[in-house]
Amino acid sequence: MKKELDKSRVVQGVGGQAVIEGIMLRNKTDYVVAVRKPDKSLTYIKKPVKENKNPMSKWIFIRGIINLFSMVKMGYSTLVYSANASLQEGEKKEEISPLGMTISMVISLVFAVGIFVILPYVTTSLLGIDEKSSPVAFNMLRGAIKLLIFILYLFCMHFFKDIRRVFEYHGAEHMVVNAFEHGEEPNKENIKKYTTIHPRCGTTFLFLVLSISIILYMFTSYFVYNIVYANGAPSEIIARTTVVAFNIMLLPLVSGISYELLRLGFRFGSFPLVRIIILPGLLLQKITTKRPDDEEIEVALFALNRLLDSSVAYKNEDDDDMMSEKIDDTEKDIIPEDKK
Repeated sequence: MKKELDKSRVVQGVGGQAVIEGIMLRNKTDYVVAVRKPDKSLTYIKKPVKENKNPMSKWIFIRGIINLFSMVKMGYSTLVYSANASLQEGEKKEEISPLGMTISMVISLVFAVGIFVILPYVTTSLLGIDEKSSPVAFNMLRGAIKLLIFILYLFCMHFFKDIRRVFEYHGAEHMVVNAFEHGEEPNKENIKKYTTIHPRCGTTFLFLVLSISIILYMFTSYFVYNIVYANGAPSEIIARTTVVAFNIMLLPLVSGISYELLRLGFRFGSFPLVRIIILPGLLLQKITTKRPDDEEIEVALFALNRLLDSSVAYKNEDDDDMMSEKIDDTEKDIIPEDKK
């Protein structure tokens, strides 16, 4: 029988993400990246979470934007580490530089804006709905196209074997966090009782971002055509470019609102209205998570135990990899006493 949520464990804020052949788990103070190497041994890094001294990181709506950027930065570095750790012997490792990381993040952002902001807008415009006279209908259709692109994108990922493995590790990450938050001792049998769905998942966050943008962009269309260009725009191209520019500028606000809704969804998940709001995002996790095998669950356990065990020293990428380990069912998968 599954237990009720353990509020003391929820407060610890354990969460994470799937990486290449592994899992990153973090709490408020530390994070661990555990990776299965080609020889089946496990290696990891453990680092402190940098304290955010920006006072705005506690402001409602603003904190979501700040947390998003810090998570993207951490996510990129952990993905690079996992890619290097899972290389076959003799393969060249990828080096991380601040400039390279910045360029990669900018390229990713431009790609996301092109696919989920500009493409749906252009497609809807080509279908002949007048944005000026029918902003609600225009943006509802644009939102439907945006969601369709998102869902098709996720489905297409299943054709790639490596991505399916990431989805399985994503499922293992959710299962181990669910088990931990319900007060379970972390062993494979306990973890297998839990679902691969979790309300704080990034998939749910992305769905909320897309949904909130549909609502806000209705006001953007009205604002541009009835206030900015109330006397008529120089040209239709300029008017539409202005709408897209405003939509892009609103993305931080959209992210901030979505973050707050995600927090509410986890905190008040039993409320009917909140459950309705986050339900589509939870259903989408059926696509982005898959049931893991025993080896993938082992990696999740390995990461959780090293995250919560204060006796485990910090370990960087360049440290001697003598700490790589082979584990099996005899490993003592128990949370340290001071963390129970």
